[in-house]
Amino acid sequence: MKKNYSVAFCLLSVSSFAQQIISFENSDGFYTGNIHGQGTWISTPTGDMPPNVLNQIISIDNASDGMNSLKIVKENTYGTQSIPIIGAFDNLPVLLPYNSFTVSFDISMSQLNGSIFSFQGVSSADEKYIVRLDFDNSGAIKVLKTLSGSPVMETALGTWQPNSWYHITVVGTAADVKYYVNGALVYSGIAVESIDINQLRFVHDNADGTAYIDNVKVYNQAILSVANNSVNKNTVAVYPNPASDFIKISASARIEGIEIYEAAGKKVQSRLENDTIDVRNLPAGTYLINIRTENGNFSEKFIKK
Repeated sequence: MKKNYSVAFCLLSVSSFAQQIISFENSDGFYTGNIHGQGTWISTPTGDMPPNVLNQIISIDNASDGMNSLKIVKENTYGTQSIPIIGAFDNLPVLLPYNSFTVSFDISMSQLNGSIFSFQGVSSADEKYIVRLDFDNSGAIKVLKTLSGSPVMETALGTWQPNSWYHITVVGTAADVKYYVNGALVYSGIAVESIDINQLRFVHDNADGTAYIDNVKVYNQAILSVANNSVNKNTVAVYPNPASDFIKISASARIEGIEIYEAAGKKVQSRLENDTIDVRNLPAGTYLINIRTENGNFSEKFIKK
C-alpha cells in the first residue's frame, strides 16, 4: 500500500462562516454500508486495486447521536501500517483556515493494546498535517508537534478507556491550537503547518480493534463554547436492552416525555407510565428512543426481541 495519497476536489470560498454537521443518519443522506462515496467522504485510497479500502462503514452498532455512526475497522488485506492511515476521509467543501477553525466529534474505541486511532486535519495535496490527535494503544492521548524541525507525538493530559464515548474538540486560533476531551483542556500548542485544512481523517494503523465516530461538527471559526458539549452517556439508561415486553428508563433528572422511532425514522406509538414503556406490540428490530428531561434531551437505542 502506498503511503502518499492525493484526492482532488473542488474548494469553495471561505469568506463566509461555514458549518458542517454530520451524524451519518439516513435523514442526512447517509445509508448503512461502505462510507466511500457518501457525501463528501471517501475511504483510504490504496494506490492499487481496489482503489479504496472496502470495510470502513456506516453502522447501526453504536452511536452517540441518533442511530448511525462511522465504524472504522481493520482491513485484513493489509498489514499494520507505520502511521494511522486506514479509515475515512472527509473532503471538506470549504477550506478550514489553520488559524480560525473548530472541529468536534464523538469517539468510542473498543480496546487497548490494539490499533492507534487518530484524528487528523491535513492538506492532502502535499500530505501535510496541520493538526493530529492520537489515541495511543497504551491508553495515552498524544498530539503531533514539531520539535527542532522534526515531527514528534507528545503526550497530552488524560487517558482513554475502551467502550466509552469521548467528546473531542480542536479549536484553532491565531494564537494557538487547543485540544479538549469532554470539555477539559488536554493540550495547547500551535498548528504543525501554517497552511489551511482541506481534509479531515478518522483513521487507525490497521492493528486490532474498532472505533465509532459520530456527531462531527466543522466550523471555519474558533467557537470555544463547543468544547463544553461533553458526552454523558450515564445521564439516562434504558433497560433491559434487548427487551421483549417492557423497558424502563432511569434518569438523573425528571423525565418530561419520550418518543420512539423505527430505524427508518417513522415515529411509533408509545406511552410512558411510571418510567416504564410497554413495547410488546412493537415488531422485532432496532429503535431509537428520544427522552426529554428537565436537564436536556437524550437519545438511546434499544432492540425489541
